[in-house]
Amino acid sequence: MTGTKERIASELERSFAEAGFAGQGVEALRAEADVSLRTLYKHFPSREAMILGALEHRDATYFRWLEGGPQEGAAHVLHPLVRLGDWLGEVANTGCLFLNAWAQYPDSAAIAAVVRDHKARLAGEFRQRLARVAPRQDTGHLAETLFLLHEGMTQAARLQGREIAYEAAMHAARAALAAQNID
Repeated sequence: MTGTKERIASELERSFAEAGFAGQGVEALRAEADVSLRTLYKHFPSREAMILGALEHRDATYFRWLEGGPQEGAAHVLHPLVRLGDWLGEVANTGCLFLNAWAQYPDSAAIAAVVRDHKARLAGEFRQRLARVAPRQDTGHLAETLFLLHEGMTQAARLQGREIAYEAAMHAARAALAAQNID
């Protein structure tokens, strides 16, 4: 993305995360991005394009957020859950922006594709981390379990609060790893 397009996408992401997808008109989105209507439509020519831009920005931001962490053992595998806990406390605790968009626009094939791609990459993050620490084990089911805990923590944090959701997910994740002798 160009600098202007990136900045607009960042503001769209923030606006949609805070106010939802139906709560704002294009004029409010334009004002939040602090650009002319012409500039907004130049980079994002439709509401669907604005949502896609926001989701693509969130995807890139979130995967940068997950980078790094411990390189060995259970801590390496648990790093995405730890970072999600940080995200929910520091960045956003409004549920999953991707699933919220898909729920609002269930007939949009483009939004569905972005959501599915993001979720597949996230599940793949757990598969890759498990392959690194347990290269000779079949950990496919465990990767899916950890992905499910990630998604559950994202949603439950709104209802139960970040601390309760985080502790419950981490407890379950540690138990699942211990059951596979990953420590």
